Amino acid sequence: MKHRFYFSLLLLGVATTLSAQITVKGKIANMPTRSPQVALMDYWSVDRWRQLAILQLEDGGTFSASVSPPTQAQCRIRLAGQPKMMADFILPGPGMPSDSVIMFDLDANKMNNSPVKIQGFPENDLYYTLVSAYVDLENEKEASTDPNSEQIITATRNFNRFCAQMSQEHRGTFTGDIVANLLYEPQREDYPKDPEVAKMSDAEFQAKHALDKLPFYKESVLYHIIFAQKLYKYYDSFDPESTTNGVDYIEGIMSKRNGSDAVDLYLFRYLLDRMIDLKNEAGLNHLLKWYPPDCSADSPLPDYTKTLIEALKYCTPGNVVDDLSFTDINGAAVKLSDVCADNKLTLLLFWKTTCSHCREFEPVLAELYERYKSQGLEVIGVSIDKVEPIWRKFLETAPQPWISTFVPADQREMITSRFPIPSTPTLIALDKDRKVLSRLILREQLEEYLKEELYQD
Repeated sequence: MKHRFYFSLLLLGVATTLSAQITVKGKIANMPTRSPQVALMDYWSVDRWRQLAILQLEDGGTFSASVSPPTQAQCRIRLAGQPKMMADFILPGPGMPSDSVIMFDLDANKMNNSPVKIQGFPENDLYYTLVSAYVDLENEKEASTDPNSEQIITATRNFNRFCAQMSQEHRGTFTGDIVANLLYEPQREDYPKDPEVAKMSDAEFQAKHALDKLPFYKESVLYHIIFAQKLYKYYDSFDPESTTNGVDYIEGIMSKRNGSDAVDLYLFRYLLDRMIDLKNEAGLNHLLKWYPPDCSADSPLPDYTKTLIEALKYCTPGNVVDDLSFTDINGAAVKLSDVCADNKLTLLLFWKTTCSHCREFEPVLAELYERYKSQGLEVIGVSIDKVEPIWRKFLETAPQPWISTFVPADQREMITSRFPIPSTPTLIALDKDRKVLSRLILREQLEEYLKEELYQD
């Protein structure tokens, strides 16, 4: 089961004073006949969409609700049960008069993740104009067979000019300060005084300059999804075969930090998650060594993040883990040192009975276990279910060929502080002496990893 760690608004230092309630009214024409007559209003905050209101649609698709946007942010209205039918806009943050009314006139047939005009908040007109131009540019790129054609280059150049104009003429607005700079796409012509630019490949140019316009110094950059998308896409600028791609990616992002504690905290957490997802050991080591966050009691980091960092450091490859004792399905003690000593490689498999990814992975692991057990492989399944009887009942109907153990409640904190378990299933490899061989193993590459380790001289 994939588990993402999210920051709360409070932890990021965002003002907790809510704006006065404003009224949103309108209608959604041409609702799908079999769709629930419900729409949802969300706003983007840091790393996910958060709900502002549930809109119950009356006859004719009309709705009315009171909302309190905690900050100015990208918003959307989406139809329940129709994930691709949504409308993009911005709402005012704190400071809008409490008697303000925002009016919508939507058509379900046109709710395709494009911006919409609303009445009652003039800045959304700026946002609508800018994002509409961006959507047009993206559609033109998608339709083109040559992304480097003169037509696309000219269209991108014209759009950048529009972004620069919007940023210059509308300073102090979310659209001008944030969105216009997020959407700007740096081009070689932006650096006429740098002779090295002409010598760079496209990937090298992107690695050096793709993030130049992003307003890292403004906390409000965390309230539009494009910021997260740009960071994610930036990884494509680096050679996937390079052993330093994770390190280079981290340096490219962290070098842009510019004084916002909230943004800096988000960047660390984002990169931590990304390196774990990518199973990039070199990048993870680099991040923890050179950009360690404050994990003191006064740190704004959530406790689970502090625990994860502690566990990652404890399980650094080369470290020897403590000689722990687990309890198997029959109540017998399973001493880690004994299992490791009897095998060339021991995999600790952290899993849950409720984890769909675990169930999908189990037959794959069972096949590999049967194939490589004679070569010195052992697996200790460590269940982190909260209720032991559920674990036992699961194994009665689906027994596992490897050693199956359960972590009781009084040992769970100890286990999570020693072994990084950001998601399930998690695999950690130990050698005969309980030395950590790997804390980041891609399930898709497990057999390749086993061959490499088990067939070493």
